[in-house]
Amino acid sequence: MKQAALKPNERELIKLIRFFSKRAAKLMEEGELSAEHSQLTAACQNLETQLMTHATNRSAIMDKRERLLNIIEDNAQCPKCSKADMLKRTGSTTNEYSWKCNTYKCRRCNTGFTWNRPNNPWDMVEFLEMYIGQLQLAMAAEQNQEVINHTEDAVVQMKESLNRLRPVLQTSDEEVDALQQKEKEMDKLIHQFKTYLQIEKIKLNAYPEEEAEEEEDNQ
Repeated sequence: MKQAALKPNERELIKLIRFFSKRAAKLMEEGELSAEHSQLTAACQNLETQLMTHATNRSAIMDKRERLLNIIEDNAQCPKCSKADMLKRTGSTTNEYSWKCNTYKCRRCNTGFTWNRPNNPWDMVEFLEMYIGQLQLAMAAEQNQEVINHTEDAVVQMKESLNRLRPVLQTSDEEVDALQQKEKEMDKLIHQFKTYLQIEKIKLNAYPEEEAEEEEDNQ
């Protein structure tokens, strides 16, 4: 399992936590800090664990999201030569339906084009819904029973695909929404705790100076 990626503010806080914990432990061993500071050290350790758990959960959710984004296979073909073997994807764009679609260049024909199919499952749901509606309209006007039967089978398959896809996308959307809310909460906590530890770090750095001043006074 790969290590969870940390955001810059998370890395900064963990670095500060580890510095503080190490320094506080050393001063406690030397008897220069009271035992009550051990509670702050424990709080630091708990927060580090919380940060790592959050980062792991975030990575899992975003990895799942990325896999979902990539489940659509274009099977694009050049509109000029109807070949696919020399296509190079050049980017993506938004079409008239606000669907995100891939753009290609055919190196055989030197032709650039947009493949008019969504490149992600969220837009693909809308595409399939529209396409099913078009097929159903076509069936109503079709006289050939064989064509009607073939179209009905295709519609059934597409509806089954939609029924499987919709709950997966809904779950992913809910996970991302919850993650975004958690991110806001964690960013606020990180800011507050970082400010607090920076103050405590200043206090820790003051101990040797105070000790030296006391020694001078005693001489």
